[in-house]
Amino acid sequence: MIGKLKGSIDQIIGNRLIIDINGIGYEVLCPERSIKLLEEKQSIIVYVDTIFRDETINLYGFLSIEERQIFRTLQTVQSVGSKLAMTILGFYSIKELESFIGNADEKSICAIPGVGTKVAKRIIVELKDKYSKQIDSFNEILSAKRNNIISALTNLGYSRTEALNLIDQIKDNIDEKTEIEELIKLALKRSNK
Repeated sequence: MIGKLKGSIDQIIGNRLIIDINGIGYEVLCPERSIKLLEEKQSIIVYVDTIFRDETINLYGFLSIEERQIFRTLQTVQSVGSKLAMTILGFYSIKELESFIGNADEKSICAIPGVGTKVAKRIIVELKDKYSKQIDSFNEILSAKRNNIISALTNLGYSRTEALNLIDQIKDNIDEKTEIEELIKLALKRSNK
């Protein structure tokens, strides 16, 4: 089974890539959101899910392992096959999709082409617990980082109000991956403007 491909994009045809690896072209289906970020002749690494159906082999490619995992998870829901899972991932970002499922936002899930009310309800019922826990965990991480930044700024002589204003200016940069030190430096740069 193929798990990862590393090469260059020979062609982009609709939602398919032809990835050239040492002269061999692998045809890989990708989510629409990913295709829009890519260009021909660009070097690429895709994480692949290999699916055998009706004597054919289809390669589904993703720009991150997390995206591939959600593709697999979506297919555990009754009535969601590989094509619909790919459509879903092509319509929303991972964070948006996790949020809609975790918050039981049926209306947003129904906006995806090919997803009706029944399928949206199934997705929510079968996956809500998994994603609502992730949302809670993500919010806890963000809250802890925010509190650490406030503490650091007040220790540097800023008032709590000034610290909150600076956090408001950098809130779009606060995520799971960004280190607190980087965020504090960013906040201090904003204060100098």
